[in-house]
Order: sequence, then structure tokens, then C-alpha cells
Amino acid sequence: MSSQHADQADDIQAGTLAEHLLSARHFDPFVDDCTTLVAAQVKRRGMTMRTALSVVQKVKPNILERTVREQMPDFIHELEPFYAAYGQADPAGFAAYLGERDAQVADAVLHVADRRAERIHSRTIRSAYQRVRGRAQREVVSVVPDLAAVIQRHLRLSQTAEQGAANA
Repeated sequence: MSSQHADQADDIQAGTLAEHLLSARHFDPFVDDCTTLVAAQVKRRGMTMRTALSVVQKVKPNILERTVREQMPDFIHELEPFYAAYGQADPAGFAAYLGERDAQVADAVLHVADRRAERIHSRTIRSAYQRVRGRAQREVVSVVPDLAAVIQRHLRLSQTAEQGAANA
């Protein structure tokens, strides 16, 4: 096996995404990176999105981090079938595997957001979500490569930590 292929295959691990990414040791750094990713994506989307986020953050300063933290277990649950299939397929890397399935990954992510939107009591917020939902698929698809890279990086960090603990 070439060194490059071995490095790419390093993120194949026993267990589930949840065991690796939602563990007490790895959850906070993973949430931090995902929150940073979301904030960067909002900033790239133009003045309307930046203004909307700014207004919401004045009322709830930690809204992004809190939302990512609360939704992460559901997002990871939706991505578990991809991880299980990836382990069987042994492609170039988990990020590449997700990238090749960007529309399916976006659907999984949006499924979580849709379930949350159903529970929103505010008609104004629910209506705002419904107005942007049509564009959301395209927007999320464009973010999948960055999200996949964050997931793969944290899988590797988890694996490195496990190997270190096993060698200790």
C-alpha cells in the first residue's frame, strides 16, 4: 500500500462517528470547528445573511455555538450510514467519500434542520425558515466539502488519541 493511500485510509476506524466525534474528549473541539465553519459560510453569503446573523447574535450572542452543539448529535446520527458504508467501500478518504455524495449529505443535514423547524413555536421564525428552505439544498451542498474535511480531521485526531492511549 502506498504511503499516500495509507494516510487516506487512516480515518477508517472501528466504531461509529458518534463514538469518535461526540465523545467527551473530542466533542468541544469538534463543535468549535463546526461553529467556525458555519460562521465563515454565513459571512460568504452576503450582506443579508451577515446582517440577519448580527441581529440574532445581539439577542442571543452564542446562538451559532449553541445551535451547533444542540444539533450535532442529530447530524452525526444522520451521517452514520455514510460512515458505515465508507468503512466497507474503502475509498480515498472519508472527506472524499462524503464529497462524492454531496447532495445526499446535504439532505441528511437538512433533515435535522427540518425536524427542528417543525418544533419552532414562533411563526415568524418558522416562516423565515420556510422562505430560505428552498435554497438551502444548494447552499448546503456547497459546504459539504468543508464539513467533510472538518469531520475527517476530527476522526484522525480521535484515532491519534486512541493510538496514544493504547501505547501508553
